[in-house]
Amino acid sequence: MKKYLMFLLTLAVLIAAVITQISAYTALPKPNLREPFLKFTSPKFGQIKTMVWLNNFILADNAVLVLATHLKDNRRYSNLFYLDVTNGKSTLLAEFPTHPYLDNVILFSNNSIITAYNEGIVKTRLTRDDKQNLHADQELIPINGFNEANSMDFKGNLYYSKVNDHLLYVKNFEQLTFPFFNTDNQPNQDLTFLRKPYQIVNANTLDRTLTYTSLTGNGIDLYSMDFTGLPLTFNNAPLISKVVQAQAIEDGYGFIGMKFSDDPSKTSADQTLDIFMVRRNTSDDPNLLKLDTIPFNTDPLGALPAMSSTTFNEDYTLAYTSYDESHRGKLIICNYEQKPKVILENENLFGPISIARKNIPNPTGPSVKDGSRSNYILYFTLDKDRVRVKICDEQGKFVKDLTNMLMGNVD
Repeated sequence: MKKYLMFLLTLAVLIAAVITQISAYTALPKPNLREPFLKFTSPKFGQIKTMVWLNNFILADNAVLVLATHLKDNRRYSNLFYLDVTNGKSTLLAEFPTHPYLDNVILFSNNSIITAYNEGIVKTRLTRDDKQNLHADQELIPINGFNEANSMDFKGNLYYSKVNDHLLYVKNFEQLTFPFFNTDNQPNQDLTFLRKPYQIVNANTLDRTLTYTSLTGNGIDLYSMDFTGLPLTFNNAPLISKVVQAQAIEDGYGFIGMKFSDDPSKTSADQTLDIFMVRRNTSDDPNLLKLDTIPFNTDPLGALPAMSSTTFNEDYTLAYTSYDESHRGKLIICNYEQKPKVILENENLFGPISIARKNIPNPTGPSVKDGSRSNYILYFTLDKDRVRVKICDEQGKFVKDLTNMLMGNVD
């Protein structure tokens, strides 16, 4: 009799645990937070979804990449453009059917530009011939069910999540064994993990760790696991709690982000955000660097403040925006072992930003030495309801207006 009672008690506990887990998966609403975004149409490029500096590991050109969508034969397509910021010359690199959720994603990995199309990912490789003419080769890689993906990272292998799904997916492309051990019956190396991912943040190939966010009772928490799925914290506790956004740093060996400050004296009306950075995350002690605290206000379009990073060995530079209660923006920069400083103030900033180390010639000042690079920031402003696309240096000095390159003449 006692055995039956123990069995029934154990069964009741298991059922209660399953019900609790189901409730945890289904009862959490998505937070009312919007990532920085672009919303304007160019007569030449189409509806622009994102613009970022071309990664120097692809080509060290003074160029930005433009990802835009347009209608073609009653179907929406995405175009990836290369835009030289020194002369305004643009080149179409790739065209592909638009992904329903990832139409604003540009990633860099293994000398390739990675974008998403409706059935998989697109690898675009850039080369120059002996006459320095630019060439682009594309490879479209279909992935079953990828039309439902809503976040991704690519570092040789593809890491992604899906809409209304509690699984974290890994699509393995890299060779895991030596070629001479290959057989015709290679096992399927694709993996899934029950991790309730909200967004994939970063696949760190140096530390072999993956960071992702998940919805919890506190809001959005950030977690970390190794590539085999083993959590890096005891009992899979959050690595960082109350995160509003996070992204990989430029070299991919760490991440940056913003989280709600832990100050208990703050009310919802005067909530602040901590700017944080993690360079390595191989354990439950991620060496979290708190770099700054900014007010929790949105840009003029209701989106979160934006951030971007560039790295060089130990050195790093973070650029990020901050807004007052009237949604007037500031552009702030934080360098390695230096305090944050405001470099642009009272600018009508909105949307994302992108920082990179480039060697842009200065037509009005001293010439740039061959091979030397400085940090330049690509940012966006609203001027009488018109979008302007600008570049400044890390002191906030105006360098270039790209608006006419994208839109034609603007008064």
